[in-house]
Amino acid sequence: MQTKRYQKIIYSVILAISVLWCGGIILAPYWSGSDGITGDISEGIYSFYAKSCHQQTERSHHLFGEKLGVCSRCTSIYFAFLLGVILYPFIRKLSNIDLPSLFWLFIPVGLMLLDVGLDIADVQKNSFITREITGAIIGVVLPFFIIPGTIRIFYEYFTPPDVIPKK
Repeated sequence: MQTKRYQKIIYSVILAISVLWCGGIILAPYWSGSDGITGDISEGIYSFYAKSCHQQTERSHHLFGEKLGVCSRCTSIYFAFLLGVILYPFIRKLSNIDLPSLFWLFIPVGLMLLDVGLDIADVQKNSFITREITGAIIGVVLPFFIIPGTIRIFYEYFTPPDVIPKK
């Protein structure tokens, strides 16, 4: 069936993008300070991730003596997202394009906003642990919205309509 084929393609594309995205987070410090093209690629990777992350050194994990491509919260979001994508077909069928209740999205976002808000208000400073936990929770939940949502979009916009009614 054509439907199953594009569901697997969409899932595979999301998985591949997630692997590449997480790979870049690790490659940035690995090639940082290198001479030649690898050093230039590292700078490009850091620059790319800087558009979505503050990359503050004191809020980032370090690998190979350099900070990762993104901060600790973003690292948790992206790697947990990858984990969620990997686990997705074991938990839900790709043919199930129904989105979960928004409750499952609002709770992790609320926890993350609470962590950020308490830190900004100087009530409770967040830590690597709170940033990682809140990031990981939202990261692992997101694929359960993005994968079926993307499959549904492709289904609704790229499936030809039935011209002849079925009996």
